[in-house]
Amino acid sequence: MILDGSQGSTKQKAMRLLIDLGEAANAEQLVPVVSAHVSGVSPLTGGDGLIRFLKDLGTEENITTAVETTLNAAGCDRTKFKEMDIPVKDYVEKQQLILDAYEKLGIELSLSCTPYDNLKIKGNASWAESNAVCFANTYTELRTNRESGLSAIATALCGFTPEYGLLLDENRIPNLKIMVECNLDEPVDYSILGDWIGKQIEPKWKMEYGPIPHIFGLENLNFEEKKALTASAANYGCPLLFIDNFTT
Repeated sequence: MILDGSQGSTKQKAMRLLIDLGEAANAEQLVPVVSAHVSGVSPLTGGDGLIRFLKDLGTEENITTAVETTLNAAGCDRTKFKEMDIPVKDYVEKQQLILDAYEKLGIELSLSCTPYDNLKIKGNASWAESNAVCFANTYTELRTNRESGLSAIATALCGFTPEYGLLLDENRIPNLKIMVECNLDEPVDYSILGDWIGKQIEPKWKMEYGPIPHIFGLENLNFEEKKALTASAANYGCPLLFIDNFTT
């Protein structure tokens, strides 16, 4: 059992976080995951609080993640910290502390917000980063909620996530209908389409898990076009698109 501390205090803390999250979301159970993607890497977004949290979490030696786990982009190129000369006090030092802390937790320093190249796995996942969540739910056989960086870390360490939201069939139902009747020739056209879809959404609409458009009229999307569409739609809170002939 993870919760009793037999696998160490780090995973025990992570499991407590997941149980609390599950209770808040009214999840009936925890389910295994096959993948995790963690966000919250830049000192500008995480700040000193992130450094303290990661330091507290990683007090043990030889910590490993339970599933393959990738890490979102850092605030600057880790190989060219000094050359970039970022005018923020202690930025480089804090960025390195964050990266070191993630590495100690067993997380791969992939440093990319697009962790889905050649993605062939299927099952439940725990991904932070909105564009990656939308891409995975739309084009792959993964199912993931839009996680926080903290919940994704906890899932990465334990291998489980609360079963709620977009992991359940009843919440993966379109609530918008989009008919495309124009030619889209370049990836930027698909970015504009995703942006246009997002701008139709009104704040008064009740969409518990965000707008989920069903899009008709698209054919022969290549990888760059797929990525452009889900990235722009995700900016407006879309966690999943249903695209005829493309969404599994």
